[in-house]
Amino acid sequence: MNSVLLLGRGLSEYTDMFNLNTHELAGKRILDCAAGVSSFRSEMKRKGFSVTAVDPIYSKNPDELEVLAEESFKRHRRFHDDFIRDVKVKGEPLEDYRRAVFREFLRDYMEDPAGYIAGELPHLPFNDLQFDLVLSANLLFLYEEKLGYSFHVEAVQEMLRVGREVRIFPVTNIHRRRRSIYLEGIMEEFSDHEILIQRVPYHEKTGYNEMLIIKSI
Repeated sequence: MNSVLLLGRGLSEYTDMFNLNTHELAGKRILDCAAGVSSFRSEMKRKGFSVTAVDPIYSKNPDELEVLAEESFKRHRRFHDDFIRDVKVKGEPLEDYRRAVFREFLRDYMEDPAGYIAGELPHLPFNDLQFDLVLSANLLFLYEEKLGYSFHVEAVQEMLRVGREVRIFPVTNIHRRRRSIYLEGIMEEFSDHEILIQRVPYHEKTGYNEMLIIKSI
C-alpha cells in the first residue's frame, strides 16, 4: 500500500487508542501488528515490557526508512497543512512530535533489530498463541476502500491465531466519517468470541474514538 503514510505514534497515543493499563500488561507478551515507525515498542521496552513489532517495512534498512519517512512528512504537510499547523501532541507541534517518534523508533530499530520482524497480514511469521495481546492501529477498517472484506476476516483470524486478545483501532473509516462498512460483518464472523466495541480517550473530541476488542473464549 504505497499510499500509507509512515507517521508513527508514541506510547501516550497507544495508551489512549487501546485503553492500555500498564499494571494489567505486566508479564504479557505483546505484538504491535502493522507497527510502522511507531515508538511504542521502544518506549515499552525501556519500561521492562515484552513487545514485538511486525511490519513489511522492516525488510528495509534504516537509510531506506529515513527516506520513506521524509517522503511521508512531505506528503502529509502538502495535503493536510491547514489541519496540522495548529495541532499539538504533548505540547509539541504535530510534525515535531511525529519526527521525535520516528527518531525514537529508528534508534531502537538500529540497536535492537531482533524486536522488529518483517511480516504482514494476513500471514504472520509467529507461532500459535505466541502473544497474549495483539494491537493493530490505523490499518483495518480505516482503509476499507483498499483492503476488502475477505482481507479483514483473514487478518482478524490470523491475529487471533497468534494472540489470545486482539484490539483494533479505529473501527471507523475516518475519511468517510462513519463506522466501517465491514464492522458489523466482522462482529458476526467472530461472534463465537468475546467481542465488544469500547470507547477510548484518543480522538475523543471528534467522536471517532471506538476500539474493537476480540478475545478467545
